[in-house]
Amino acid sequence: TDTCASVLAVARTAFAGLQAGVCAGSLARAVEYTTAREQFGRPLAANQGVMLRAADAYMDTEAIRVTAYEAAWRHDEHLPARTHALTAAWWASEAGKRVVHAGQHLHGGMGADLDHPVHRHFLWGRQLDAYLGSGPELLEELGELLTDDDREAA
Repeated sequence: TDTCASVLAVARTAFAGLQAGVCAGSLARAVEYTTAREQFGRPLAANQGVMLRAADAYMDTEAIRVTAYEAAWRHDEHLPARTHALTAAWWASEAGKRVVHAGQHLHGGMGADLDHPVHRHFLWGRQLDAYLGSGPELLEELGELLTDDDREAA
């Protein structure tokens, strides 16, 4: 089971890293779109609500990225990384959903177009969320691992 747990931790870390990239791409497209798109004579990006939504998405993307990097670094250094992989997976699952939804939302009606590139980010982000498992399941597993007597395996 140690081998299975190790492979699962690496897979979760890899999916979290991929989710960080998907979210960064979604956010970059949203920034580009809201900067160029004008409404009422000024860019959508000048709207405070748009700025706040984009800022939240940026912070979530960075949380995914930094937790994935930490888990990957620990794995590369042969340090215990299972709890870090679960943390990265949780951020990728929970925050990833928020980011790709924000990316689609910030595109307005364009985000609903199945042929628009932002929809591919949305779909990919949701698929990665499904692969990672639900946030509550990941937290339950993390909690069990943290309360386990054998913390060295974490």
